[in-house]
Amino acid sequence: MILRISIVLGLLVAIVAAPFLLRPKEKADRLLIGGTERVVIITPHNESIQTEFGRGFKHHMKQKYDREVYIDWRVPGGTSEIARFLKSEYTIRFEQLWENKTGLPFKEVRDAFSNRKVQPLDEAAQQSWIDDPTLLNREDSEIRQRAARTMFLSSDIGVGIDMFFGGGAYDFTRQAQAGNLVGEDASGKFGPAALNREHPDWFSDEIMPEMVSGEPFRDPEFRWVGTVLSSFGITYNTDVLKRLGIKKDLTQWEDLVDPRLAGQIALADPTKSGSTTKALEMLIQEQILKTIRENPELPEDKAVRKGWDRALLMLLKISSNARYFTDSATKVPHDVAQGDAAAGMSIDFYGRTYNELHKHEDGSSRVQFVMPRGGTSIGADPIGMLRGAPNPELTHKFIEFVLSSEGQRLWNYRPGSKGGPARFALRRPPIRRDFYTAENEANMTDPDVNPYEIAKDFTYHGEWTGALFTPLRFIIRCACVETHEEQRKAWEALIEAGMPADALAEFEDLEMMSYDRVLSDIAPVLNAKDKVAEVELARELAGVFRDKYKRVRKMARAHSP
Repeated sequence: MILRISIVLGLLVAIVAAPFLLRPKEKADRLLIGGTERVVIITPHNESIQTEFGRGFKHHMKQKYDREVYIDWRVPGGTSEIARFLKSEYTIRFEQLWENKTGLPFKEVRDAFSNRKVQPLDEAAQQSWIDDPTLLNREDSEIRQRAARTMFLSSDIGVGIDMFFGGGAYDFTRQAQAGNLVGEDASGKFGPAALNREHPDWFSDEIMPEMVSGEPFRDPEFRWVGTVLSSFGITYNTDVLKRLGIKKDLTQWEDLVDPRLAGQIALADPTKSGSTTKALEMLIQEQILKTIRENPELPEDKAVRKGWDRALLMLLKISSNARYFTDSATKVPHDVAQGDAAAGMSIDFYGRTYNELHKHEDGSSRVQFVMPRGGTSIGADPIGMLRGAPNPELTHKFIEFVLSSEGQRLWNYRPGSKGGPARFALRRPPIRRDFYTAENEANMTDPDVNPYEIAKDFTYHGEWTGALFTPLRFIIRCACVETHEEQRKAWEALIEAGMPADALAEFEDLEMMSYDRVLSDIAPVLNAKDKVAEVELARELAGVFRDKYKRVRKMARAHSP
């Protein structure tokens, strides 16, 4: 009996140990069994983009270098989920490094090592504690925090992932500021900054400018670079609009306020989707610009505040028309295409992809996408190399491929055309300015879309709303997402009662979301990174709006027959 148990236990140990024993001993992070090189990419990009760029890069590496490569795609969710994942992983790795090198507790420097506001130590001070880490025991807390920041930025610790591909400039800027993205690896040979030295002409104003209409197209230190361009707009279903009695196509953000769309708008939760927050910011910028044009006598700061209030009221009503707030931005165009929603806010390529999928032989489609003219900027969708990338050389080659003419064709060439994607029309405008030629237009899925021309209609002013990007997510969460059931019922009651003046005035009272209130009461709490205070504020603000919607509903129902 004992012998039998020993044999069973031995077999179990062998099964558990086998993967570790059989793992290649050399270059375990870079190679798979059989010599195939691996590069690991974390991304919010959909399967179509993964498929086409995976196939294209494999073909490129085989044809040009006779190398077999494998792309290991990691998709934990949208950009917000990716940001949380990277923060957690780098924190775990750096905690081990800090405690091993200094012997000091990590708690004191947990928030400092990745904080862009913490000033690194100068070279002399850095060298002194590198030579003798015990010196940090004698220093004050500020010096230890600066030492942690210095240690992280000079380290090559990694999280087993080579690069971050896809998202928005805001998300990539935050990753770069934290120190998670790097311009080049420890050798200085690989990465976007090294690529700039190899191809300086690529990053000229004639090909890939640094900024267009107020939107950054790359990081000044080349910790990330744009690969393709994005805009935001409305995806809508013409069949559903007809069923609702809406004969006019949707063309502007204001169109989503229409009460006939109650329960028919698909929205993504901005706390889970950076692209959705960016779309909301575009709507706010549009309303500020309109306020400035309509009130030329107003000082700019007052016009910004008035435009903010005007936009937030629009957002409140659009949210009231929403049937849900989904965790996934890709669900929005899918549900619109299926007829489960009439319209939704989305990135351009999501809308165009579903337009393509539902095209009839005559070229018509029930799914349409529109960019509100003058209501959206053109932004870059970036790529960047992560600190401690296991395979920096292959990462370098992938970034080079994506930015080359060969890689750029995959974004907007028709499937099956020479140099184009094999199966999927990605329908995204490439970032290279020199791509927009008559020769390329003959093979493009969207030859009439030139983002550099469209960008002339809208200039993004970061000084107006850039500092409120995170607070915007927070207030939409409190006023709309967490209180959506009460909000929706209040809106339905208003519609049913014919929008009585007193109840509507109560609904439109946005004092808690005013520009100055957000700056003075909400932004400081979020910037302090005090999670307890943030949770308490969220509970308080959501409670205020929940009570408000209940009052509106009661007031409106008093007017109903």
